[in-house]
Amino acid sequence: MLNWILSQFKRQSAEDLVRARELVKAAERGGAHVNLAKARELARALGIDMEAHASADTVVRAIRRYLSHHGEL
Repeated sequence: MLNWILSQFKRQSAEDLVRARELVKAAERGGAHVNLAKARELARALGIDMEAHASADTVVRAIRRYLSHHGEL
């Protein structure tokens, strides 16, 4: 049972990392506007502390730093 619970956390984390990479790539292309609410939600899911009124650019930079720091970018 414990292994199943742990596998669910790992899978969620992997899905969050994929979403984070896609968000950063979209922001780098500049063609797509970043949905601020979804970006903040993703940052929270990754465990990144953000100010409540952080801009989309600030959130994307924080997610990019997180990915770079964890070797996922």
